[in-house]
Amino acid sequence: MNLTRKVLLIIACLLLVQFCTFYLSARALFLRSFARLEEQYALRSIDRAMAFLESQEQNLLTLAKDWAAWDDTYYFIQEPSEDYIKSNLVDETFEGLKLNFMLFLDSSGELVYGKAYDLDLHREVPLPEGWKEHFSDGSPLLIHRGPADGKVGLITLPSGPALVAIHPIVTSEEKGPIMGTLVMGCYFNEAWAERLSEMLHLPVSFLALSDPQLPSELIRGENFALRFPDPRTLEAFAMLRDLYGRPALALKVTRSRELYRQSQVAFSYFSLLILFTGILFGGAILIFLRRHLLSRLARLSGSLRAIALSGDTASRVPVEGKDELAELEQKLNDLLASLEESHRALRESESWYRLLVNSITDGLWVVDQSLRLREVNETGARFLGTKSEDLIGRSLEEFLKEPSLSDFHEAFRRAVERKTIHTLSMPDSSGERTLEVRLYPLPDGALCIARDVTELKQMESFYLRAQRMEAAGRVALAIAHDFKNFLTPLLAGLDLLLSGAIPPKESRALLEEMKNSCEKAVTLTRQLLLFGRGEIPAVEAIDLNALIGEMEGLIARTLGGDVELVLDLAPHLWPIKASRGHIEQIIMNLVINARDAMPGGGRLTLRTENVQLKEEALTHPEAYPGKFVRLTVKDTGVGIPPEVMEHIFEPFFTTKGTGAGLGLSVVYSLVKQYRGWIELKSRPGEGAAFHLYFPALDGGEAGSW
Repeated sequence: MNLTRKVLLIIACLLLVQFCTFYLSARALFLRSFARLEEQYALRSIDRAMAFLESQEQNLLTLAKDWAAWDDTYYFIQEPSEDYIKSNLVDETFEGLKLNFMLFLDSSGELVYGKAYDLDLHREVPLPEGWKEHFSDGSPLLIHRGPADGKVGLITLPSGPALVAIHPIVTSEEKGPIMGTLVMGCYFNEAWAERLSEMLHLPVSFLALSDPQLPSELIRGENFALRFPDPRTLEAFAMLRDLYGRPALALKVTRSRELYRQSQVAFSYFSLLILFTGILFGGAILIFLRRHLLSRLARLSGSLRAIALSGDTASRVPVEGKDELAELEQKLNDLLASLEESHRALRESESWYRLLVNSITDGLWVVDQSLRLREVNETGARFLGTKSEDLIGRSLEEFLKEPSLSDFHEAFRRAVERKTIHTLSMPDSSGERTLEVRLYPLPDGALCIARDVTELKQMESFYLRAQRMEAAGRVALAIAHDFKNFLTPLLAGLDLLLSGAIPPKESRALLEEMKNSCEKAVTLTRQLLLFGRGEIPAVEAIDLNALIGEMEGLIARTLGGDVELVLDLAPHLWPIKASRGHIEQIIMNLVINARDAMPGGGRLTLRTENVQLKEEALTHPEAYPGKFVRLTVKDTGVGIPPEVMEHIFEPFFTTKGTGAGLGLSVVYSLVKQYRGWIELKSRPGEGAAFHLYFPALDGGEAGSW
């Protein structure tokens, strides 16, 4: 979706939301006001109807007063006469006064005379049933507080509600004593509803209390209620109460909701006008945006797209006007200029980087977590037997064979998991050269530095043989002296035995002494053979304590009389798996190095102990968890300066002025060969301590070969 459509959609959504908000809020306020106005009109109609009924009640009460406060009626209630009846209580009187019945009651509540008339049939009818319940002796309606105490209101008869006016019968001067009560009444029927309808110009009806149309508000005791039976009609109700204050019947006025319908139509037209105005306003905004903003943005987008497709960062976008968009275009040009400069610097940096990487003699591999090659220099590609451009993206597993592949996987896992540097030896792709690969952990893989150590390995092998010869020469005199000591008792004993100077009983002890000398000579001879053997012996389980014990004499003679030899061998030492000749070579190299560090004499300590390392306790970069046997060779010599310790295990590095400088390098190589490592601690003037860690043969990771 392009920007123009997005702007159009946003404007449409805003107009729709605005229109809906206006429509709903205005409709709620506007139509609700007209609805309240209709309700007020309905209640006003009810008030007019109630006012009409009250006026009719007052007219009836006035009529009753005129008849009751009349001397003729006063005398008639005392002495009834036919003349009064024939003169006043004829049918025409009921027709003219619109009365349905009249009752003349004496002061005791007894009926003196009563007449009922049907205005619809125009004839006299019996008195309505149930009238005595309201006008018997003791009724509150017959109790008068004075000569002018009249009452008017509704009573409920079995035939329906009736409007009655009650007045005490007194003289024309409204003086007593009260001789009785005059009751005039008319039925509340459809005629009354028709009269109210004509007066209000609205449909009016009366509802009985049992009528199902009666609203619940009136049933609960309220005096007024409104109801909307359908969207076009409004009904207003009022409760009419009798003379006892009890509900008698309900008055209903029905109004048409014409005003509300007209307001709906007017509101619809007004809403359409607002919608049309909003559409025009939105269209004007869109045209303005397209002319002054969107078209310029489209041109800017096209220019940037062309620059992106061409890759030419030297191109620039056109700058139009002097507004904020023009400032943006200028900023983009500045950004393109900066990007052009960055690309130039990046190309130069890439060229220098490629030249530097390809110029180093070591091989370089950068691999990810799945061992896929991400970067290779020419030397590293040559070690893998192919070209560097053919290696990117391929897995290093394609070029490694077992057991080199398994060893690399293990070293890679340790380097990545422990964030430490790990080193392994492996052949190149041709199998003719030996590589020493050092793995440096990266956040998403590892950096591998491969070094060709073929010549170094050959020189180490040559040096091992040469050093054995040199060591043998150094101890030759001491060995010759020992052999002389071994042979002297043998020759002396043989002379004594041959001469017969020793009795046979004493000859056995002499023979035992001669045998002991022979065994010592055999032991010394075996040590010389093992030390001077040129081939690499097979690995075996070795008790380091026993081996040191066997070499104790050789070590002591190598040190000379000025250096004290101290053995601190831990009991129950775990065995290790290694070549006996290699371990002897390691010990002798360290012993000779310590002797040279103590020209004025001193003390050399050989200590063995069992150690178990955990992950959180590892401090050396090449260490890993497991069970190990630690051999410590500690002297009290001149110590090693910090600048020398950094290169102490490097081949051909020496500070003695003599020798090839391969002694400690050979020690380091042999210890690494058996998956161990060396920790060196020394200070100038305080001697040096070499701690050698060999994996124990029993238990855990150390026992897996």
